[in-house]
Formats: sequence, C-alpha cells, structure tokens
Amino acid sequence: MTRHRLPAGLLMLAHAACFWPVWRWYVDRLDDGSDEPWALAALLAAVVLSWPRHGFRWNPRDSLLLAAAAGTLSYAVLAPFAPPLLRALAAVAALGCSWISVSGARDRWPAVLCLLALSVPVIASLQFYAGYPLRTVTASGATWLLNLFGVEATRTGTSMMAYGRTVLVDAPCSGVRMLWTASVLCASLAAMRARVSWSAMALALLCVLPIVLVGNTVRATLLFLLETADTPPAGYLHSLVGIVTFVLVAALLLGTEKLLTRPRARRLEFAVRA
Repeated sequence: MTRHRLPAGLLMLAHAACFWPVWRWYVDRLDDGSDEPWALAALLAAVVLSWPRHGFRWNPRDSLLLAAAAGTLSYAVLAPFAPPLLRALAAVAALGCSWISVSGARDRWPAVLCLLALSVPVIASLQFYAGYPLRTVTASGATWLLNLFGVEATRTGTSMMAYGRTVLVDAPCSGVRMLWTASVLCASLAAMRARVSWSAMALALLCVLPIVLVGNTVRATLLFLLETADTPPAGYLHSLVGIVTFVLVAALLLGTEKLLTRPRARRLEFAVRA
C-alpha cells in the first residue's frame, strides 16, 4: 500500500509545483473582498467527494495522465500572454486530470473536474461580465410576475417602478453568487453518484441556469413588494428572502437530479435482473 501512495503523492506535489505562479495569484484573489474565499468550498467538495477509500494509485499507462501532460503543455504555451484566470483554469484542468487518475475517481471525472473548475475564484469575473445581463433578465421576469399578480410595474434597464417608487436590481441581486453556488451543488450531487457521464453532467448543468433565473426572479419580486410597502421592512427580511429562495432553488435541483438519475437507475436494475 505504501509503495503505491508515495509515488502518487510525489507526482501530485511535483505537478502542483509546476503551477506556482497560479497559486500565488489564487491566494491574492481569495482576499480581494469579493467573496472569493467561497471558492475553497468547491475545492474541499472536490477533494472530499473523490478521496480514495483504499489509498492512492499511480498507473503510468492511464490516459488521464497523458491528458494531464497535454494540459500542462497547454498551460506552458498560454502562460506568457494569457490572462491569469485563463492560466488558472488550464492549470486546474491539468492538475485535476492527475488527481482523478491517482484517486481512482475516473467514473465521476466530469463532476470532480467541474468542482475543481468552480474552485477557481471566478465570482468577481462573472459579476463583471454576466452581472448586468442577469440583472436585466431578473428585472424583466420580476416585472412580468408583478403584472401577472395585478401590480402595475414597469421596467427601465435594471430598475423596476410602481406606486411612484423605484427599486433597483443591484449587483448583489444579480444572481451570480446563486448561480455559482447552485452549480457547486449540482456538481456535488453528481459526484455522489457511482458513475457520471459527461452528457449527464452537461445536462444537469444546463438545468441550473433556468432554475436559478426562476429563483432569482421570485426573490426580486418579493424584495420589490417589501421595498414598496407602506412601512419599511425589517432588516432581516432581505436575508430571509434570499435564504428561502435559495432553498427553493436547491429543492428544484434535487428534484432535477432524481429525474435525471431515475431512468439510469431503472436501466441498471433491469440489467441486473436480466
């Protein structure tokens, strides 16, 4: 057992050392004040859910190690001119292939690799590039929902107006953090399975965006009603609405997970009986 663990450990340490500029950027990014430390939660989930029960194994003939070498070469090519985030994603992808190989998590590689990619501090970048479009979609959906229930609301950009009052869908309410958290939850649920295909992982991730958009629209609608009420809402209600809507999103993700895995479970059960 020790004979197999030592080479695998040395392999991972040597491979990780190849990306030392990335780790320096990674640590700096965790402390930039944009809630980036949450990236460590995805990293912890990836490691815990793929930790080998019977020790690490190093198989030099594993094709994943070849993929890791190719990823490392890609990182070396990109390093001189690519932005730090792109270099970090290339490094994590390469290192992830090594980790999946030595930990024996090949059957769940799409979920583990997805968690590792989400462990890169990307929330600030997502907020910059996707924040405004998500805020616009949320404001549009909330306005439609308010009109559906009899509230004459209008929208201008990311602002909603009714009763002579204006409520802005600001950056924290864009849904970026909810989208990232829901993606981590989705990948974690997938990593708990015995086997995950890339197509099932892709389908599950595709379901995350509409579910988050629905949840964030409901949250924006409820917050609009609170902010336009005759009496100022209690301070804790804003956080409570956020918690309740994320519980709704998590429940929808769990339901989607069951729907996606049930047909496969039935096929496996039928195959065993046959």
